[in-house]
Amino acid sequence: MRWLRQGLTLLLAVGAVAAGGLFSLQNTEEIPVDLILVKLPAQPVAIWILAALAVGVVIGLGTGTLLALRRSATIRRLRKQRDRLLAAAEKGSGLDSQ
Repeated sequence: MRWLRQGLTLLLAVGAVAAGGLFSLQNTEEIPVDLILVKLPAQPVAIWILAALAVGVVIGLGTGTLLALRRSATIRRLRKQRDRLLAAAEKGSGLDSQ
């Protein structure tokens, strides 16, 4: 089953690279991009779209990483709180039985 997953992943990666290559070949018209403060030189449309995709992926990964770190910190804090409460409960129940 593992080889099937690896084969499908490889096939998908090759397909994505081929689609990207075809996309680049079809979108060769050069356009400048004006970002209000900065005007970037003319590049093919495919370059601008792929650059925007790359920036979006990086921002998405960064945001996901920050959320995961925040979630793990919350989990760690709640586990410490749980351990303190369990210790206090055991200590309290030990005093009642004596």
